[in-house]
Amino acid sequence: MYPRLVNKIVKAIDDKKGEEIKVYNVKTKTPLFDYVVICSSKNDKNMKAIASSIEDELYKNQFEIKNIEGRDSKDWVVLDCYDVIVHIMSEEYRKHVDLDQLLSKKR
Repeated sequence: MYPRLVNKIVKAIDDKKGEEIKVYNVKTKTPLFDYVVICSSKNDKNMKAIASSIEDELYKNQFEIKNIEGRDSKDWVVLDCYDVIVHIMSEEYRKHVDLDQLLSKKR
């Protein structure tokens, strides 16, 4: 079971029709954060809607967001939620960057 913060993020993504939602536990790989959440968006409007949904859901539940990068990007938005990093990417960019492969490797 994931922590409440991760569950709220996944719910917010799902509410805005984010696709291919993946959660990676990276506690043993880095001391900087515990989880990485990755999802795909259909287009840049959907990407912005997903990011806003996460912001709203976390604010409503008294969680903080440290930083958001790429708000105006058509390819990739990153939300730093302290213990959780969220990547919202276009389908094409997600395939290109392939964070999923990097994060699923065992160390």
